[in-house]
Amino acid sequence: MYVSTRTIATPAAYAVAALSVVYAVVYLGVVKPSGGTNLTAVLATDLFIALSGIIVTIVAATVGERIAGAEGSWVQLVGVGWALLSATHGAFAFAADLGDVSVPQLASTDPRGFATFGLAGLWMIVVGLLAGQGRGGLPRGLGALAVAAGLDLVLLFLATLFASDTLVTVFGGLAAVVLGPAFWMWTGSALQR
Repeated sequence: MYVSTRTIATPAAYAVAALSVVYAVVYLGVVKPSGGTNLTAVLATDLFIALSGIIVTIVAATVGERIAGAEGSWVQLVGVGWALLSATHGAFAFAADLGDVSVPQLASTDPRGFATFGLAGLWMIVVGLLAGQGRGGLPRGLGALAVAAGLDLVLLFLATLFASDTLVTVFGGLAAVVLGPAFWMWTGSALQR
């Protein structure tokens, strides 16, 4: 039986929002205070990243389909691309942490969050600008939220790149607890229409 992405895009977007909040709670509440010594919590956060990346592919494909045209194709391609790279980041980290394998500080699968933060942020900014033009029937307010969330992710990537722990916590907290979940929930709601 074939199930279209449009059918499951709304629950997928809601799942990404939930995984974002759960990631933040576990990372900020357990992993960070333990200095990464709580293996169960570390593995859980790795899985949350991998699962989110896989699930985002459904939402990104549907958003691109709704936007249509060359811009919609870009949204689909880049959205699915960054999501799969992010999923690879989570899977790589999970495998390394599970096997207690020492890996370089700079992961080749997603250097300093280039895909998970940088490309995701660029994608959200573009989706936001297109939604702001009323493309795909997406609400204009969602466009403004997407631009804000995208800028936050780009700033998170830069904070990660320059190893600013304070800024990573600030921008990461905004992304995982406020802007990201709000974007995914509103997107899920908009895709029902």
